[in-house]
Amino acid sequence: MEQANQKKAAGVSRKPLEITIPYVDTSERRVIDLTPDGIPCIPVLGLCNYRRMRPEPKEHIHPGCLEISFCQRGSLMFESGGEKFPFLPGHIFVSRPDQPHRLLSNPKGLLTYWLFFRIPEKGAPLLGLPPDEAAWLRRQLLRFPRRLFEGNSKIRQGFVRIFQTYDTEPRNTPRRRLSLRNMVVDLLLSILNAANSQREGQPNSRLQSVIGEMREHPERAYSIDSLSARLAISSSLLISLFKQETGLPPHAFLLDCRIAYAKRKLEKTTDSIGDIADHLLFSSSQHFAAYFRHATGMTPSQWRDTGRRE
Repeated sequence: MEQANQKKAAGVSRKPLEITIPYVDTSERRVIDLTPDGIPCIPVLGLCNYRRMRPEPKEHIHPGCLEISFCQRGSLMFESGGEKFPFLPGHIFVSRPDQPHRLLSNPKGLLTYWLFFRIPEKGAPLLGLPPDEAAWLRRQLLRFPRRLFEGNSKIRQGFVRIFQTYDTEPRNTPRRRLSLRNMVVDLLLSILNAANSQREGQPNSRLQSVIGEMREHPERAYSIDSLSARLAISSSLLISLFKQETGLPPHAFLLDCRIAYAKRKLEKTTDSIGDIADHLLFSSSQHFAAYFRHATGMTPSQWRDTGRRE
């Protein structure tokens, strides 16, 4: 009983928030509703193209909706139920209605597409499909074999085409409704095909191992020469593969990992800023503070104070 009370006090047993996504349409964030176009199963279609750091969201759920996210640019991390999922360029992450989740960061340069699929009742109409096809599509979308998997250019192009059609086709016309509906069907099928044809394991497992190690141990030194030797590839190929997998060259990715580590330390410990800078191999606390502010928009002290107030 005492242990349960301690967990409750620590927020472990806290019920995830049920978040309603506000509709916005700006240069950095678009959230639109396809319901007026006769597609009630897609109440949210989103695009995030951030040019500055955004606050980290709280863990949440979306009752009645499946959320499907596609990363085009950025080195991200989803957290769900205490488990972490690296969300890298070209990958898709799926959350069912009852699965709490959140992005651990919304960094500058992030580019993601995402949608909510509102799960219809059994037998209800879906995207104008015949009943047997609608039932099949509904079943498949509720049975993703994995939550995180590799996407492809067809999926990215599918999102782009839907937004382009939404912006350019005259409203309240049969052509617009038919075009959008067919594009949504094609996008959902492309996502399902990617999930079901996903080969086991990750491409270039040695590179994935290095990426995982840098996330877990950003305090270590990782030179281009040592990484090239470790992976038995040229330095130019190393940099190219790193950009493909993380969206960043190795040193920039390592700095992102160090900033993420520093944020956790500032929030959860009383370690001095100088000690954190030394641990992460910054040349000085001033250098660390300057880079931290460049990456987050706050000084380390401001970040720590904000975390304590929350």
